[in-house]
Amino acid sequence: MEKNGQYQAGEFPLDTAQNGNLRERGLNMGKQVYLVDTPVATVWTSAQSPGAGDEEALRNPANMKQWLTGLSLEQRHELWRKNKIQTQVLYGRKVIVHKTEGKWAYISVPEQRSSKHPDGYPGWVPRCQLKQGEGWPQDAAVCAVKKPFAMLYDENQLPLFEVSFQTRFFVVDETKDQFVVKTVHGKPASLKKQDVQLKGSSPGSQNRYMLDAGKMFLGLPYLWGGMSGYGYDCSGFSYTMVLAATGRTIARDAHEQAKGGAAVPLGSIAPGDLLFFAHEEGRGAIHHVGIYAGEGKLLHSPKTGRPVELLDMEGTIYEKELCCARRYWM
Repeated sequence: MEKNGQYQAGEFPLDTAQNGNLRERGLNMGKQVYLVDTPVATVWTSAQSPGAGDEEALRNPANMKQWLTGLSLEQRHELWRKNKIQTQVLYGRKVIVHKTEGKWAYISVPEQRSSKHPDGYPGWVPRCQLKQGEGWPQDAAVCAVKKPFAMLYDENQLPLFEVSFQTRFFVVDETKDQFVVKTVHGKPASLKKQDVQLKGSSPGSQNRYMLDAGKMFLGLPYLWGGMSGYGYDCSGFSYTMVLAATGRTIARDAHEQAKGGAAVPLGSIAPGDLLFFAHEEGRGAIHHVGIYAGEGKLLHSPKTGRPVELLDMEGTIYEKELCCARRYWM
């Protein structure tokens, strides 16, 4: 399911899926297409998955910082031990609603490719975090947040809410210091130019940008299912850095990311390549992914209880479990 087209750094090819071309591609034929209407929508395994302490993640707008700050380490461990969370989706992205039950919607995320569902990564989100809305024109100017977080301002320059790294917007106008963008509700809002990058503007070499972007999150606590600047899991981290640097979306999970891109012999790996790790000292099932940072170092989001780190692999379990590498940059 990986795409093999070539894109320049800073482009967002799947932004075309935000417009009428989605219908032509068949992704919304006979299906309900909605937009995410909260800074980060957490996609739960079931409507019963959230528990005590998860209320802030279920609101609109979701307060991610308050939610995650309030979780104990044990509660964070429960997210993966009980497999409560599948993934997350950023503000303004499209999801397909397959059915609703009470206050919940069963959705899939087209941009997050997965063998779990032909329409993208599946799971449950609160209906209050979704809104039917118009997509972007095909020739839309698009910007993406390039910092860990950025504030979105209303027409009166009052703060609306904070959005995460790689949240993308349709640009409708600009001033000296800001881009005016279209919100999910169709109303204009604005972002500081210093916080975003325009589609088509090159950040430099793709592999170097992957590492520079990833290093912004050093020390960020791991979050099972995380796909935002508030917390990443291992494959959410690699997915997002590839998107930031190349504009390409890749498979959501590590074992499927290991099937895309270009295969790289382990003796020829370069900074920016994705490294994959498997059980049984590299002979078993793939369970982890990180970004090679050069000189034997790994940039990754390791596991619950450990933050994003830059690790020297020599003498560690990662040296033993390294099984393959793939290159998504050009």
